[in-house]
Amino acid sequence: MLGLAVFGAIVSLLNRDKTFFLLAALLVTSLRIAGFNFGWDLKWIGWVLDARFVPVVKNLTLLLHLVLTVALFQELFGQQIQGARSSFLLPCLYVTYLLAAGLTLLAPAHASIVLIWVLGVVTTVTIFLFLAQILRKDASPVAIWYALSWFVTGLGMFGEIVNALGYPGSLTKVMNSQVAAISAAVLSGIALAAKLQHEREARISAQHSAVTALQRFRENYNAMPVGIFSMKHDGTLIEHNPTFAEMFPGNGRRNSKIGLNWVELTNLEALKAVKELTSSDRMMDTELAIERPDGKRRWFHVRAVRKVERYEGWIEEITARKEAEGQLKFLVDHDSLTGLLNRRGFEIHLQKAIGSAVNRPVCLAYVDLDRFKLVNDLFGHAAGDQILRQMATRMREVIRPPHVAARVGGDEFVVIIDGPSLESAKTLCEKLRVDLSDRAYQYQDKAFNVTASIGLIRVLDNMRPADALTASDRACSEAKASGGATVISYDSSSTELLNYLDEIKLVAGMKERLPIENFFTQLQPIVSLRNPESSLCYEVLIRMRDNSGQVLPPARFIPAAERNGLMTQIDRWVLRSTLEWLDSQPAHRDNVDFCTLNLSGASLNDEKFLQDTIALIRSHPESTRKICFEITESVALYDLNTTRRFVDRVKSFGAMVALDDFGAGYTSFSYLKELPGDLVKIDGNFIRDVNLNRANFAITRAVVDLAHELGMGCVAEWAENAGIVKSLIELQVDYAQGYGVCRPLDRERLLAVPNAVTLIRDQETADIILGSAIGARDASQRLTLPI
Repeated sequence: MLGLAVFGAIVSLLNRDKTFFLLAALLVTSLRIAGFNFGWDLKWIGWVLDARFVPVVKNLTLLLHLVLTVALFQELFGQQIQGARSSFLLPCLYVTYLLAAGLTLLAPAHASIVLIWVLGVVTTVTIFLFLAQILRKDASPVAIWYALSWFVTGLGMFGEIVNALGYPGSLTKVMNSQVAAISAAVLSGIALAAKLQHEREARISAQHSAVTALQRFRENYNAMPVGIFSMKHDGTLIEHNPTFAEMFPGNGRRNSKIGLNWVELTNLEALKAVKELTSSDRMMDTELAIERPDGKRRWFHVRAVRKVERYEGWIEEITARKEAEGQLKFLVDHDSLTGLLNRRGFEIHLQKAIGSAVNRPVCLAYVDLDRFKLVNDLFGHAAGDQILRQMATRMREVIRPPHVAARVGGDEFVVIIDGPSLESAKTLCEKLRVDLSDRAYQYQDKAFNVTASIGLIRVLDNMRPADALTASDRACSEAKASGGATVISYDSSSTELLNYLDEIKLVAGMKERLPIENFFTQLQPIVSLRNPESSLCYEVLIRMRDNSGQVLPPARFIPAAERNGLMTQIDRWVLRSTLEWLDSQPAHRDNVDFCTLNLSGASLNDEKFLQDTIALIRSHPESTRKICFEITESVALYDLNTTRRFVDRVKSFGAMVALDDFGAGYTSFSYLKELPGDLVKIDGNFIRDVNLNRANFAITRAVVDLAHELGMGCVAEWAENAGIVKSLIELQVDYAQGYGVCRPLDRERLLAVPNAVTLIRDQETADIILGSAIGARDASQRLTLPI
């Protein structure tokens, strides 16, 4: 037993494991307890003890045995008994053992032995409770063997108690403390051996897992799609994975780059970047560029960290990504089909050219291919795209820096001519026109002759790129209108350019003052030719004043508003102001037969305008019954379904609809059939020459008869004199409107009149209208007299 104890102590020292030391000490205390009980403790291994100290030593040995027992239990099952109960009970046992040891040294031996027995029972019960808990959760071999050791200990203590109570017998020869102590120590050793076996198996399993993980790591290391490397501080490669070697196939080695220097694979700047950007606590993350023999660049993303004697990191080639990024950046400002600047790039370059031009002219040319749409329609867009590519190539041959070409539309290009005068720029544009027009464009086995029209302007100071583009587009439109294949230029004194600049100012003023400032309405009477004395009708006309208060002609500001998307706002304001004015004048409103309002094409095809219109007429029901919306043929037929839906909605609220400029288009009769209008306004081109052109007279009569057959009234526009009015009466037209009847008036003028005929200034025209009405009444009365 002593030899086993010595072996355990040596193992404990070698492995630095106190479990073996505790077991060795437990074996020694077990031998001492056995020696005391068998009576040979006075001469144990040759040592002679004084009999006076034997009881004290025995009691201390018993206490030490208890301490070692609890300590070994904690060592074996410390993790399994962690909790509030163990953290309280076990320290209490140690404190109790310490107090008992002090009492043993002071009190008589026979008194302290009772306390030690009690402590033994308490220790046994405590450990048994913990063992029961452990066995219930995990009946491991270690717990079972250790439980057996305590079972033997309990039997020994029971035998000692029986013997002390005076019940001698053969049972106490086996069930005594010395047999129990040695047996328990041996069983504890077996438990420890079971634990060692369990730990060994766990260690072998962990080693196997570690080897498997290492193999898996090596496989992953070799299969990583990025290059992983280690190199010395001087750049010499120590280790790398196969992907790293594949990134640098040259340098004399295909599979291994170990021993080569980082500079040989990349360049000196790359090594400097690694040295400057890495540290022991910060990982470098940067992108490096390496020049290839063909002059192109290879891009790499590198991350590395500095270790004690080396750098460790990974590298990934990102050349494809960099090229894609470069292409995307290129496409931000360039056209993907031709490679020229796009509209965004054009505006940026033009703005720079204007901003940097000090006493230096900047010209802008707008280039448009004539009849290019025919190529797309007849041969497909592939042919058209090929022509555009060839056109871009020819433009690059003529337009050299500092001049810049751009594509801003389908077949529309612009050229920024920086520096030359307008005359020199026109010479350059003429050369460009010849180069684009005189040579055929090839597509497969076909040749296309396409000409180019060019509009050229001098860009004025503080001119916006969008305004310059529109001005040059107008010059190009004039070139196309003159037959194409020509160059039209506007200088700073050109009437066309000045008119356009005035329009820009006008539109800017309209945008600032919409919808009420500088706008007002006038009313042009519409005279009834059948009941002139009992009818009051008129058309609401929009008017505008400039900043000086002068009234602008409609032909000047209405087209500008249409081109710049402002007519919807103007139409909305006219409708609202008219409805509100009629509501404010109920007596006048009740005397009015109808008042007409013009709707632009932009408004009629704007869903938001349609919704706003319905909301307005719903909130003004009485005035809505006096409103007649004028819709022109070209606008109505642009989207017939939308127009029909609008007509049906407004008529459901009591409003009227007039078909304006009837006869001006090519599908008027279909237009008349599709839309259920209340009035037909015959186009003024027929009325103006109705007495001079027999065809106009006949067409007017046909329209009047057709309208009456369909239950619609007729309004003749451009009734300029009494002769025309007389013919209109003969043709049985219902209403007449024009300067020959009455010019537009301020709306306050119409508040004081009962009918429109009283506003006619020309007496001859008034007499004709009134005389015709009287004659018609007399004839009607004669027809009603009895025979």
